Amino acid sequence: MKKIMQWALLVGICLGASQFARAEAAVEPATPASAAVSTVADSSTAEALAERQAKAEKKAAAEKKAAARFAKCDKCHDGDEGMHGKHASVTNPNTNEAVTCTNCHGNASAQHRKQHGGIVDVMRFGDDAFPLSQQNGVCMSCHEPDDLRKALWAHDVHATRVTCTSCHQLHTAKEPMVGIPEKSRIKLCVDCHSKQHEAKQQAAAKEGA
Repeated sequence: MKKIMQWALLVGICLGASQFARAEAAVEPATPASAAVSTVADSSTAEALAERQAKAEKKAAAEKKAAARFAKCDKCHDGDEGMHGKHASVTNPNTNEAVTCTNCHGNASAQHRKQHGGIVDVMRFGDDAFPLSQQNGVCMSCHEPDDLRKALWAHDVHATRVTCTSCHQLHTAKEPMVGIPEKSRIKLCVDCHSKQHEAKQQAAAKEGA
């Protein structure tokens, strides 16, 4: 009887050891898999951080570059001529860089910078020396025609007939056309078209004389 019990006990121990070994083998493969998932997550986080850092560095470099450009212009153009308001703090949608003087006025020549008083070799808005299409083309390089049309139908009508600066001011801290009341908007239209009508009458009178 003792031998039978010993034999049964021995069999039980062997079976238990075998089951334990199988269970341990089943658990072992899970460890490398979880480690792999953790490694992938860490890698993704590192890539996201590196991307954010690269964007921040690119933005800082662009701001530094823009400040350097402003500094060159500010040596002569300051005070009321300085850029204030929205245009002084926006980014160019085409480059995602800060808007600078040269984005709108173009690059000044060496003669422009050296000659006292400057020369007309950069864009001057409202100056007849530059064609209407050229002046408005600068504005349209950032301001999409469809967006302007949605904001006010008059943009569509006047974009090829008058310069944007006929109604808008570029350097002011507060652009007078933003949030203009409806009555003031109508008065603006009436005043402008009345002047056009008077000019036509005067021209016709000269031709008839």
